[in-house]
Parts: sequence; C-alpha cells; structure tokens
Amino acid sequence: MDDKAKKRQTLRQNLLEQLTRNELEADEIHQIVASSSAIPDFFDGYRVNEIFAAIEPDALDWNAGYFDRQRKLAENNFAEKRIRHLIDVREHLIRNGIAGFAKTPITKPIEGTDKMNMQGYLPGINLGRMVEQGVISMVRSALINELENNRLADNEINKAVAWAEARVADLFVGYEENSLAGKMNNDPAQWDADYYDLQTSYLNSNFAKVRFEHLITVRNSLRLRGVKGFERIIIKPKAQPQFQQENGASRPQSDSSSAASQPGFLRIALMAGGALAVLAALVISLL
Repeated sequence: MDDKAKKRQTLRQNLLEQLTRNELEADEIHQIVASSSAIPDFFDGYRVNEIFAAIEPDALDWNAGYFDRQRKLAENNFAEKRIRHLIDVREHLIRNGIAGFAKTPITKPIEGTDKMNMQGYLPGINLGRMVEQGVISMVRSALINELENNRLADNEINKAVAWAEARVADLFVGYEENSLAGKMNNDPAQWDADYYDLQTSYLNSNFAKVRFEHLITVRNSLRLRGVKGFERIIIKPKAQPQFQQENGASRPQSDSSSAASQPGFLRIALMAGGALAVLAALVISLL
C-alpha cells in the first residue's frame, strides 16, 4: 500500500470515527465529504446486493441499531451516498436524544455560574475531556485553546471559563507581576496582535482570572477592528447536492460550482483546529 492509499484509508477511518462522536456538527462533516469527493478513488460506488443492504429513506426506521449496521456496511462499501446518509441518521438520533448520541446540555445551576445564563451550554470536546481528567495544567491549556478558537464568540469563552471554574478547584491563581508576567495595559489604542501574544505568555506564567478576562477583552477589540488573525470564523452550511437514486456502481457526480468553493472551506477548517482541522489536513494532502 503506497503513501496515498494509506492516507485515503486513514481519512476513511477518521470520518467513520467522527460519525460515532458528537464533536463535529453535521454540516461540517458534510463539507468534509464534499471536499473529499475530489480525491481520486476515495469513494466506492454505492452497492446494494445480498451483502450490502440498501439505505432506508424513512426516518421512522432510524435507530441506534440501524446506524450501527449501516456504519458497518460503510466500512466495506465506502460510498458517498452511504456516508451522507449516516450523517443524516446521526443528526436525527442526536436531535431525538437517543442514548449514545444525545448531547447533554447543562441545565442545573452550578455554584459560580449562577450569574451567567448557562442554559444549553456544551463545553468543547477537549475542554470537557481535560476537566474530566482533572489535571489543572491541562484544563488551563484547554481554556487557552478556547480563547484561540476564532469560531467562538466572547460569551462562549466566558461560559467555558465559568463551566471549568465550577468544576476545577484552584483553576486560577492570584494576580501578580514578575519577570515572567508583566503588567496589563488598559489603553485599547495600544493593543495589537503583538500585545495579545505578550499577554498570552504572561497568562501562561501567571494564570490569573483577571489576565484571562483581559485577554478576552483585547481579543474582542482586535476582532472589532478587523485585525488579521482575530476575525470571527463562521462556517456556513451549504446546500447538499442531489444524489442519483439508482443503485448503480457509478459514483454521484459533484456539482462543479460546489467543488470550486471547497478549498476556502478547507482553509477555514484548518484554522478552526481540533478534529475538523485533522480531517481538513488529510483531505488537502490527497487533493
């Protein structure tokens, strides 16, 4: 198996794995699939026979067992039609709160978060994992990653801080200034990307809440001024292409205008970080 073939197999495995997790939104996976359609020999033709059962269009028949069966079939018949169908089934199960698929929002008030509306808040997958492990240094790193995620608005970062602080004792330390953690400048006119980076390094040395909150304020100011690297990244859902309904072996043809827009999405996905960036990097390496 050559290098390209190994990467194709890795991308397939990553896509199938993401279908069993709640880390990525359905629209994000659909766009990765759309981008992958330009990779030669990546998707199989959709097959239906005594071994490969057809997909069931009626959502009334979609349940966890059906999802597992179709995912197993996709391992050996990696057809674009099957993968997109699995994304839709997964989303249906999530919306209906099926065990193993449901996203559980925080609804119970927690000490330290009563002044903020946490209704429906879901922590990022990495932050949630680090909090579960309970290693303070890793939780702090995860919070900084939230700060660096340009898909998140300020209120989402504030909620992440409140959520983590309510669960991790001694997450923040007292504010101090020393040779590794200088003072903060409260003059917005002097804030730029270099100042933001400098304050981030100070935060790493003195993880004080006031420093973190200052960085949120600086980040927002730079975003509003349109400073490069701080722009809000919003991944817009795109219309799903219509697929051929016959059970032939030929792969559905991608719309040329839709294919032309994919490189832009992949660049955005790379900046987003996390699992989405991993998938985007694999796709780019195969194009």
